[in-house]
Amino acid sequence: MENTFLTVFRVSLFDTFYVTGSLILVGMILGLLENRANFYVQRAFGRKGILVTAWIGTPIHELGHLLMCYVFRHKITKLKLFSHKEKDGTLGYVNHSWNPKSLYQNIGNFFIGMGPIFSGTVALIIGMKLLLPDSFTRVADYLTLEPAQPDQYILTKIFALTAGLFQSIFSLENLFSLNFWIYFALAIAISSHMALSKEDLKGAGRGFVTILFFILLINLVALVFNADFSGLFAEILALNVYLVAFSMISIVFSLIRLVLSAFAYHLV
Repeated sequence: MENTFLTVFRVSLFDTFYVTGSLILVGMILGLLENRANFYVQRAFGRKGILVTAWIGTPIHELGHLLMCYVFRHKITKLKLFSHKEKDGTLGYVNHSWNPKSLYQNIGNFFIGMGPIFSGTVALIIGMKLLLPDSFTRVADYLTLEPAQPDQYILTKIFALTAGLFQSIFSLENLFSLNFWIYFALAIAISSHMALSKEDLKGAGRGFVTILFFILLINLVALVFNADFSGLFAEILALNVYLVAFSMISIVFSLIRLVLSAFAYHLV
């Protein structure tokens, strides 16, 4: 019985990363890029260099937290979408409370913490649709990739989606378009502030533990009643493939900002 439980726990832990892993990975990469870029920007231009992008990126970041709070029925206790006057240097925040006895609200902590990745990605997609409609239409062709058997050829799907996205955005035609450069500036501003703060990660960590417990419960029920929930996890992974591909836009624009800020730092 003990060996069976350990097996179910290992499977549940794997399933939890199956569901949340892409968000965690994207958040970590964005955090590394943003921290290093901010170092160069502050050394070259001071706090004003951060504020150049923050007035766009920070509200979108905080809206991600806010919307997830509403989805998971958390109570908003204090909200500031953007402020450059906070003494501790905080540019924005969403303080919230929840019922610790509610499984749904506890799971919500993970998605609230990860909210900026959702809001930033959606903002990048909407910006593409409005400013680069032809590119957006071409991207839609890549969304028809067959999601069946998502545990096979995952990297191939991600690379295909990512390549399609960048081929559409950085086309020769777009490089001579004013709309492209507007989108370029907005994308850098948005992606520069998608990274998760320590408080975001702390909140997400609470939700991660609850998700693990919930999935463990599901797998125990499946074991007892001989049920099969593998199809559900497969569908979630298929969605994660698209999320990672679209998130690659923010990662690349964050990388561009890092290169530009490092150049400015060494130039100044």
